[in-house]
Amino acid sequence: MILKIRVTQTPPLHLDNHQLLAAESTQIAALAPHIESTQGTSGGALEEIQKLESSFYVERSLACTSTVLSSADIALQVVHLVSGGVLEEGELVADLTDEQILALNEMKAVEDVVVDQIPSEPEISYVENLEEIVFEGDNNKSTYVQEDGTEFTPFNEDWLKENVDDISEHLKNRDTTDNPPEAQVDYLKCEKENLHGKILCRMFVKEIHCMAIKREHGIQYFKSLPSIHSLPFYDVAALTKLELINRSKFEGATLFARKLKINRRIGWKDELYKPEFPIDNQIKYTLDPSINTTRYKLVYQSTKVMDEIPLMPMKQNFLESMALWCYDSDRHEAVIVFKDNQENFRMLDPMWIVNMSAADINKLFRHDIFYEDKDAHQALRFQRVACLCYYRGIHVGSTWSEKH
Repeated sequence: MILKIRVTQTPPLHLDNHQLLAAESTQIAALAPHIESTQGTSGGALEEIQKLESSFYVERSLACTSTVLSSADIALQVVHLVSGGVLEEGELVADLTDEQILALNEMKAVEDVVVDQIPSEPEISYVENLEEIVFEGDNNKSTYVQEDGTEFTPFNEDWLKENVDDISEHLKNRDTTDNPPEAQVDYLKCEKENLHGKILCRMFVKEIHCMAIKREHGIQYFKSLPSIHSLPFYDVAALTKLELINRSKFEGATLFARKLKINRRIGWKDELYKPEFPIDNQIKYTLDPSINTTRYKLVYQSTKVMDEIPLMPMKQNFLESMALWCYDSDRHEAVIVFKDNQENFRMLDPMWIVNMSAADINKLFRHDIFYEDKDAHQALRFQRVACLCYYRGIHVGSTWSEKH
């Protein structure tokens, strides 16, 4: 059952949802030392986590039934499931079930070191005789939307490389796009259309209330945490091996990442946090008569990415003391470094540049980006977008459609 609560100005009951969660957190925290004492044996860590989940599932279910689910008129002050911000009147909390919310709260008492002690099940593989992976449904590209409703279609990667030639020749000569990184898993080799490529990093972006997954050939944005489950299981497995970039330190995103990591290690046994696996009617078999072998293809529904991505609000006219910019190989971001003691400024998505001021874009245009050869494919996207914006007069307040 999906828990959807309308936010109104009606006062909550004597014990609201936040108080329940706070009480649970206190109880769980009391068990933390006991859990930590099991770190020497991986089986013990898993057993304690399972006990924790079982006991608090019962308590939480009873509490939710008596204080939330028993009456449709109960109004609670709730927060956005991804950003953690308080929802305005009339907004709905959707996608997460009450059981999933409970499971996230249980993660507060589980340290990462405990998770790493859990025995890891082997990777699930269906690649033998796999011919193709197909994604059904609407595969139209997402668009970026400014606050005033203006839409930007993401700049086409091939078009940029072909038409934006105003970058330094020595940078072009280092462009290694003909040698893309090795596929993360064999499944990617079977995706024949709508290629996204290897997952590079993941980030919770509080400013636009999104989870962003950066890949070789673009960035996927997700409106809610559970929508990440719509990715194929091999993509979610890859995510669990990557650090979550979470500069706002929103706890919900951290707990969600921890829960996915645990579920991956135990072989996706928790149905509440299980990604997309192929089912019988998604598997299409064909016979290859030349070798008398049955081959098959997997058919998935389209991933639940955002169709309209809020364009990241950017600082304005702040690059006067810019010293250089470079590409971070570990976090796959462009990093702007300043001459004084200012904190470095980071960008995950090259499209964020279109929301900068004309003066700041001018600064980026006049500086060559530094990068390692292996990162040329990603780093030069930032450089090319800066060049395009400079020559086409694209900046905050302008539109792409009127300039191309």
